[in-house]
Amino acid sequence: MFSEKTSKILMLTGIILFICGIVLFLWKDFGFDGTQKINSQKFSDFGSFVGGLIGTLWALAGVILFYVALREQREDIHINRDTLNTQVKALEQQIVEFELQRKELELTREVFIEQNNTLKLQQFESTYFNTLHLFTNLVQNITYREPIEVRLFESRGDALLQPRVYKGNECFESYYESLRRRYRTKYEDYIKNELHIELKDAVQLEISLDKLNEFSKNAYFSFFENYQSDLGHYFRTLYNLIRFVDEKFIENPRYYTNLIRAQLSTYEHLMIFYNGISQYGEKKFKPLIEKYSLLNNMPQDLLIDKKHSAFYNGNAYK
Repeated sequence: MFSEKTSKILMLTGIILFICGIVLFLWKDFGFDGTQKINSQKFSDFGSFVGGLIGTLWALAGVILFYVALREQREDIHINRDTLNTQVKALEQQIVEFELQRKELELTREVFIEQNNTLKLQQFESTYFNTLHLFTNLVQNITYREPIEVRLFESRGDALLQPRVYKGNECFESYYESLRRRYRTKYEDYIKNELHIELKDAVQLEISLDKLNEFSKNAYFSFFENYQSDLGHYFRTLYNLIRFVDEKFIENPRYYTNLIRAQLSTYEHLMIFYNGISQYGEKKFKPLIEKYSLLNNMPQDLLIDKKHSAFYNGNAYK
């Protein structure tokens, strides 16, 4: 089989033949005489010998080297192709692994997002329920003492002057009655002093909603000035609790505002109604009352005037 070794043997054989040819052609002509003519015939025969035999051997050696080179190049191409195929398969495997890593990273990211959302919700609920607990304790600690009036206290038949004291949610009914009396006073003063009409003749009188709103605001302002120390903390805590839910952008915020609403008594609802339209709550508290339907289930027939229900949009009662 042809190989590089075969080519070397042929080249070496050609060199040996070349040396032998020189010896044979110059045999008995080792002496050099410059005066004699060159034997052109002998040199021609030597050239034919070298070109015909040695040249052919060396040409064959060159062809064999070229063949070996082509064969090795083809083998290299096969090897390179196999290597490329292996690399392609390795790259494909890497692509598969990268895709799996990408999916794993996406799953990890989703887990982190879920954990982060869970942590945020836990932090929110911790603050929310602590504040709600603070609010309920605040309501329970409210004390309302009615103005001193003559009451019969049965104790061994003696009549004593005893102030009536309310605690917790029951205070709000008394607060509401106080607000109702102040509203009634504003209303009657307007009928008598501005319209100059007797109260008995004002039954069919139609008063504008704006005027009724004015009576309500003035009555609540007068009422709140007297009871601000009792109710100021209550309304500030309630407002900030609802605003806290509104600003956290959590899912289903109504679930949490409904929990707040569930803590409110009937007369708390009524007091919240009039606080929302007053100068204390009109700008900030009233929009939240309407947004989260905090007046839902409030008995509108207990309003000082049923027309007052128009002070809020319909969403407040849904």
